[in-house]
Amino acid sequence: MSLRTSLLASVATLFVLTGPASASERHFTYTYESNVLNPGDVEIEPWTTWRAGRESYYSRFDQRLEFEFGVVPDLQMAWYWNMTALTADETDATSGQTARVSGFEFGGVSNEWKYKLSDSFADSVGSALYFEWTAAPAEAELEGKVILDKRMGNALLALNLVGEHEWEFESKDETKREIGIEADLAFGYFLTPSLVLGLEARSHSELEDGKKHEVTAFFAGPSVAYAQKAWWMAATVQPQVFAIKGEEEGAEADDSALDLEHHERVNVRVLFGMDL
Repeated sequence: MSLRTSLLASVATLFVLTGPASASERHFTYTYESNVLNPGDVEIEPWTTWRAGRESYYSRFDQRLEFEFGVVPDLQMAWYWNMTALTADETDATSGQTARVSGFEFGGVSNEWKYKLSDSFADSVGSALYFEWTAAPAEAELEGKVILDKRMGNALLALNLVGEHEWEFESKDETKREIGIEADLAFGYFLTPSLVLGLEARSHSELEDGKKHEVTAFFAGPSVAYAQKAWWMAATVQPQVFAIKGEEEGAEADDSALDLEHHERVNVRVLFGMDL
């Protein structure tokens, strides 16, 4: 039996043995869809995001533990517990020596509200509004999204328009303000009702003090999602493709197409969801 035939047989067997997918699963990791939990439903979602590669060694793991609740029809809310583990090369300003430093940081708590406006099946386009706030020991953030999606047979298309406003409290008398603008676009194809292969693209722009454009970085890569009745998972690999830098941004010749000061060479995100 050929490898291709074996793989097709395995997928078919998996489809037969598994039950229907959960109604609350996510099919992408960066791009949200308009669906929400039913009132009274509760779900736990562990997140892991790995960001790797900057101008020098950089490896960062962002961990989020999310609890989602269906509040009333078309409305859900969630609480997140955020943590970060970072290993990076740091150069001492006085001695000029570089050392590899590791650390763990509590990233605060986040609260999300998501309201569904229309359905991706029943209406011409699915839509939802999303709001999230984050409070941490040294920073605070507000984030809003407009979510659009459409299911067409075995194809799924989703678009998010995102705005972020972040405050970093660097010292008692100094606060750094930054605005982020993001667009997320995803396409997925249902090989079976439980298995989806797709592609996610993302652009992220940073404005220093809310005015000066620092950089816009573009990412794109494959995604996969799998779901059963009581749980689901999704994963995306997104290498940085290119960047548009502000006038004062500099880059070495070999990295001229990328921004490795504010963004990484590659981002990987894995999500799990389980009904409670």
